[in-house]
Amino acid sequence: MDHRTIATLSLKLAPFAPLGKTRLQTLCHLILAMVSARTVNLTHLACERGGAVQIASTYRRLQRFLQHVCLPQDWAAGLVALMIGVDGGWTLCLVRTSWAIGKTEVNLLVLALVTRRHRVPLM
Repeated sequence: MDHRTIATLSLKLAPFAPLGKTRLQTLCHLILAMVSARTVNLTHLACERGGAVQIASTYRRLQRFLQHVCLPQDWAAGLVALMIGVDGGWTLCLVRTSWAIGKTEVNLLVLALVTRRHRVPLM
């Protein structure tokens, strides 16, 4: 991955994600790998890093990141609103959804930002 892309994304995320430099870079790698690979499978994401780094090392780094880093639940809300470009006040709504995952019923209550055409989940 391009170092300039990582640096730019790190600058955008830094005010919202209370992480150190290396963990912030790992988060950026994780985000860019998910966009590039179009999956959340860590094995596939580790392959997206490129360079001279071994895939097993990247895989383990991503595992440790997900195991040890605990971001606040609302860390991305301001970032998402900033990227959408919401001006002035926000209109928020609560959205409830129910899914059946196998035999388990999952009910989610999500706080969403109302835009002209979409509802963007924040928390």
